[in-house]
Amino acid sequence: MYSILKAQGVLPLVTQINIETAQIVLQSAADAGIKIIEFAARADNAKEVFTQMIAFKKANNLDVKIAVGSILSVDDAETFHQLGADCIVCPHTDLEIGNYCFKNNIYWIPGAATLNEILHANKLGAEIVKLFPADKIGGPGYVKAIRAPFPNLKIMPTGGVTLEESNLKSWFKSGVVCVGIGSNLFSKEMLLNLSYEESLNAFQNLIEVVEKTRN
Repeated sequence: MYSILKAQGVLPLVTQINIETAQIVLQSAADAGIKIIEFAARADNAKEVFTQMIAFKKANNLDVKIAVGSILSVDDAETFHQLGADCIVCPHTDLEIGNYCFKNNIYWIPGAATLNEILHANKLGAEIVKLFPADKIGGPGYVKAIRAPFPNLKIMPTGGVTLEESNLKSWFKSGVVCVGIGSNLFSKEMLLNLSYEESLNAFQNLIEVVEKTRN
């Protein structure tokens, strides 16, 4: 999973979507060459939508992995793992969730804010740590500062990552492995009436701007 995220450079996130929109997102992501996306399980119908996403992915033989985000408890981690999640993403670091993921061979990306929290997540076995909310705790300058004494930290900032070249360039220059991007890729309004063409264009543009700013 690490190699996929590092190569892609970005983990696009969608949340609060209906089944039809979820299918559009999956199909367009696969067609654009996206290898992994995150579905944040925040809505009441998240399990139902995710179940349909997995069924659609299998029926159409789509080569795209699905990480499930906003996982707050080990029960939710177990539920979504059994439903077919390829990766579990959390806004925080929870030992129980981590242990469940390791025992069941599912990739775990916990969330952290401070240097000690990031190091703690690493000690628990996390390879990549989600820096959240990245823009509120210092942005790229913060990442650069904490990586100075710990250059091997593998960080994925989420929160405040935009499609602007200057924004992305500053994050990659700070040494992050990849970035997480959600509402700045698909706004709530856009998701309400998302077409396949709009979604495909969004993913293609995302890949293009990430490759441009990373090199």
